[in-house]
Amino acid sequence: MRSLAIDGGTPVRSTKPFLVETDVFEEEELQALLNVAKKKKLRRAEAALEYERALAEWFGAKHAIAVSSGTTALHIALAAFGIGPGDEVIVTPYTFIASDTCVLEQNAIPIFADVDPHYLTLDPADVERKITKHTKAIIPVSITGTPVDLDPIMDLARKHKLWVLEDCAQSPGATYKGRKVGTIGHVGAFSTIAGKITSTGEGGFVITDDEDLYEKMWGYMDFARKRSLGAASKYHWGLPCTNYRITNMQAAIGLEQVKKMDRVIAKRSENAGYLTQRLKDVPGIETPKEPPWGERVYYYYAIRIHPEVLGTDMLNFAVALAAEGIYDLGYLSTTRWIIPQHLQPVFLNKTGYGGTKCPFECPWYEGHVEYGPGLCPVAERACEEVFWLTSVHPLLEQEDLDDIATAVEKIATAFVDKKAAGIPIAYATEEHRARLSAL
Repeated sequence: MRSLAIDGGTPVRSTKPFLVETDVFEEEELQALLNVAKKKKLRRAEAALEYERALAEWFGAKHAIAVSSGTTALHIALAAFGIGPGDEVIVTPYTFIASDTCVLEQNAIPIFADVDPHYLTLDPADVERKITKHTKAIIPVSITGTPVDLDPIMDLARKHKLWVLEDCAQSPGATYKGRKVGTIGHVGAFSTIAGKITSTGEGGFVITDDEDLYEKMWGYMDFARKRSLGAASKYHWGLPCTNYRITNMQAAIGLEQVKKMDRVIAKRSENAGYLTQRLKDVPGIETPKEPPWGERVYYYYAIRIHPEVLGTDMLNFAVALAAEGIYDLGYLSTTRWIIPQHLQPVFLNKTGYGGTKCPFECPWYEGHVEYGPGLCPVAERACEEVFWLTSVHPLLEQEDLDDIATAVEKIATAFVDKKAAGIPIAYATEEHRARLSAL
């Protein structure tokens, strides 16, 4: 058995830097950006309109609106749905915080439903249990690129007259029963922040086939103007308004990214498939599952750690992996180390705007909500066992993939042997654990 680097052995990777997510930014993106700059049209203009047309065509949707972020994409959809004070929106605990706090932006109440133990997407059975007379919408999230089982959720939406907002920030190109995610609910919302499958640095977009929702979202994106009134609409403000516009510079980059989307997605899937082949028989490690209802894409490659096999927890695994030169321990305090969203301080403490507990506790809300441990046990366990190993971005080389797989196999095998020999595994320090508890 090779000695682990953390035990004094030779690291798998020592001459190259940590593997991190990065963007495909090539000559085409650079020239598109320069062309916009030379025309001195930097704010939202023709490039943004062309970008939106390309997005709608790629997804097979009637409309697309490019916005400043994936978070604002979610917000304008909820605003268009008419979500407001006293309303409940069912959300997932296994996601990035924006999927849930977007509800607070409309002064509504996030209600957490648990996730499927295999795919980490909303469990339709628990969604049904969480529906009340106050429920107005559901936000299923296709986490890491895995499509949600949407038919049962859409059935519930029709039965209870609910809106469905697909959060597809990590999954453009994934399909559900042959249809691209984002085209099944009433609105699909996407993120194009750096590191995502398609990137404009910062940014996002929505897609929809609904004409009324399109007009409303367009208005919420641009100071509550009415698209149908054209330039004169700036004199007809009738709603609380803000600015969520994307710039022409971002849109120019995005247009080139759309042209490469199929190639980028295919390469990510190829990289993920290679890792799965290398890791599928490693003890104590579970590779990502392919859902029976659709085809996934790969934003991040996440493995499941089985503590009962390895004899230790995910944190010790991460510390050992970092010593092999494969993992950056800085990710312990980032979104790459998920904690259940219903255990985030904003929900535990019911922190509202202006030092209040609104909307959680206010006269508009006739229900009652509490957040805490045990609310979503499947998600809570997943956060202790599902390890976001690496982005599988197209710029990874064969050597990178081999280093990742070799390090995981090396550590898992050593941990199994240590467990069999009764050797304690305690690499994580109090500092490491404090960084997690401080999240």
